[in-house]
Amino acid sequence: MQTVIQGWSGAGFLVRLGIVLMTGVTWAAYAVQKILVQPDYMDPATLGDYFTVYAYSASLLLSAASLLTLRDVARPLLPQASNILVVAVACAVAGVANGLEDGLGFSAFGPLYVIGVMVGAGGMIVIAVRFWASPARRLTFVPAFAGLAMMAVNTGGGVLGFVAWLGFGVILIRERSRPEVSRVRA
Repeated sequence: MQTVIQGWSGAGFLVRLGIVLMTGVTWAAYAVQKILVQPDYMDPATLGDYFTVYAYSASLLLSAASLLTLRDVARPLLPQASNILVVAVACAVAGVANGLEDGLGFSAFGPLYVIGVMVGAGGMIVIAVRFWASPARRLTFVPAFAGLAMMAVNTGGGVLGFVAWLGFGVILIRERSRPEVSRVRA
């Protein structure tokens, strides 16, 4: 993991870190707005309603991008890497479909959103289980909490998304700043 992170250029690292941290922030913003304001999500009329719709869409889209960073760091075998890519695409589809359905009123995108969220949330749990049985075991909490955030989205699950992606960001920073350990042969 450290080798991959150390290999990223300074700008490449900052972009990836920024995306991961923004993912956590958007999940938190969505959760706070959903819990405290209780917006009319299905039929938005106020600025707060639209903010909630698009914060959730942004959370899903940024989760897709952050999953690609997670895949780079974990360096899984091809089947697991393919699973992560499918889940990332599902999250992106759900994010776009949610924005079009609830934000712009195109109800035809509702089924696409549902399929994307189901594949995304279930896929995150599958990724977590497979991480648990791999050398990337330390990263299991990221897809586990992110999947639970997607499943509990209407009951404050965004807090779990915040914890997942912020925690991953902290791991990225820690691994980047840790000096490389050279192995000395005895």
